[in-house]
Amino acid sequence: MNTPNSVVQSHLESHLTGLLGFNSSSGKQASAWEEELNLVQIALREVSISRPDLLDWSVVLEYELPLEGGRRPDVIVLGHETIYIFEFKQDHQIQRSALDQVSAYGRDIAEYHSESHEKKVFSCLIPTRSLDLLYEEDSVHIISPNRISAFLDLAQSGIPIDRETWLNGDYAPLPTLIAAAKMIFNHERLPAIKRAESLGVGKAVERLKEISENAKKEGCKTLAFVAGVPGAGKTLVGLQYVYEKSHESGSAVFLSGNGPLVEVLSDALKSKVFVKDLHAFVKTYGLTLKTPLQHVVVFDEAQRAWDAAYMEFKGKGNLSEPEILISIGERIPNWASLVGLIGHGQEINSGEEAGMEGWNSALDSKATSDWKIFAPPRYSNIFQNKDVTEVPDLDLTKTLRSRQAEFLHEWVGNMLEGRLASAAKIADSMRGQSYPIFLTRNLEQAKKYLHARYENHPTSRYGMLASAKDKSLSALGIPNSFQETKVMKIARWYNSGVEDEKSCKQLNSVMTEFGCQGLELDMALMIWGDDFLWNGNEWKARLARTQFPQHDQHQIRLNSYRVLLTRSRDGLLIHLPQLELFDKTEEALLAAGVRFLPESLELSLVS
Repeated sequence: MNTPNSVVQSHLESHLTGLLGFNSSSGKQASAWEEELNLVQIALREVSISRPDLLDWSVVLEYELPLEGGRRPDVIVLGHETIYIFEFKQDHQIQRSALDQVSAYGRDIAEYHSESHEKKVFSCLIPTRSLDLLYEEDSVHIISPNRISAFLDLAQSGIPIDRETWLNGDYAPLPTLIAAAKMIFNHERLPAIKRAESLGVGKAVERLKEISENAKKEGCKTLAFVAGVPGAGKTLVGLQYVYEKSHESGSAVFLSGNGPLVEVLSDALKSKVFVKDLHAFVKTYGLTLKTPLQHVVVFDEAQRAWDAAYMEFKGKGNLSEPEILISIGERIPNWASLVGLIGHGQEINSGEEAGMEGWNSALDSKATSDWKIFAPPRYSNIFQNKDVTEVPDLDLTKTLRSRQAEFLHEWVGNMLEGRLASAAKIADSMRGQSYPIFLTRNLEQAKKYLHARYENHPTSRYGMLASAKDKSLSALGIPNSFQETKVMKIARWYNSGVEDEKSCKQLNSVMTEFGCQGLELDMALMIWGDDFLWNGNEWKARLARTQFPQHDQHQIRLNSYRVLLTRSRDGLLIHLPQLELFDKTEEALLAAGVRFLPESLELSLVS
């Protein structure tokens, strides 16, 4: 507290140079540091007069959240079983983006930092140009510089948090699928692996390895399924399993029918060996007599495999994808181990409605070998009169996602099913957990918010999403048509930095449900379309004429919006075009607990 500011600033400059590889201490940054240090020192000196027990507190400056691409709260104060996160802003108004930024700092430190668990975490925004502010807005304490000491004076006495113990604590957010794949591919230990193992990911991988090892030993064919709740880590299980089997014998492949996911992962990994396109695999080995080299084949979203009618419609023969994969497995010499990952509520394409029954039918029609089936107990009854072993470890029942992501799926489910009052209660809870859901009719305001929200977070990803079936957006300058989206460079959209004109962060291009399924953004700007609107009583999908008949167009549109609304890790921003036909949908979203995005918060004298 008595260390000269010049010494502290010199250490900060050296620290950031080491982190970033260049000197970031511009005149503006140096001035901000000097102001922050002065304010913290003054506040701590003032409060220590009345509270000498606060002298054993610690102050941490510019703490970089590990694995978060440079996210750094300005100041962290470690108190008595309490953590204060201070973010200083020199603006004359409180920007909503700043409020959400510091709120997210508090949320992530409380949830992901091992030494912060079970401790109180206060997110504090300090508008340095204000006077006499001391109030709470959406779980963030807004405090003027002259009221910091008064706020700290409210602290309870207790055991102080040890600085070195806290600094050495694990920070383990679950990485995005792309980041996780990179870590697996580079043989790195996943940062949240302890959490993943405790929730069954490790056990599932081990069970799959046992199944394939026994198949090789016994010279038989096996078909295993891994199921789980949304966010439970099914894809993570598949990637980890294939990676380990590839290193053991070079005989494993991960297949996905999600072309954009394959493209993005292949670009991120700089490899086309690790993940392959399911439909291309089927074309290569299912429509010819070629036999793959791999004995272990993992395929994502097994319940969405194309049925026979749709395969015929696409000119790919008259067999379903399950029938073709079973036939391929039959041709693999000596032994084969097929693994299907089962998701839920993601059917957005024609030909995907057959579900798991398609696999039972495929075994009936194409299996000549004695296939052994391994399935979670809740799926075993699908396979009648077959050799089925129930494996509870292949059912992942708990999500690896944050509490906020769990709430988001619950909110989306209630909202899309028309249970707006229930959704509103969930939205209120999510706000308390620092996961905002905003609505705006002003697209430029939404873009401005996102750019400000992630201005100093170079690795964060944000972008525009919209339904591929909408007919109104293209005329409004939102390029969601088939012709506009088919020329997009999907890998660049997801993986490139803001300097690339094709990056999602430029907010000049749109990814549809077909391009974003299975992938995530830190925050999505989801642009609502005219193909799924509230009519005053319920959601109505616009039924379109299609070349291939769909069993339930309403359900497919609902699933598409479920996908679009659940891509965000930090918060969700919904834009409704300024057209009258969207007015009732606005009413529904507001009834479901969504709030309008404010441009800024006016400074008000609240004490």
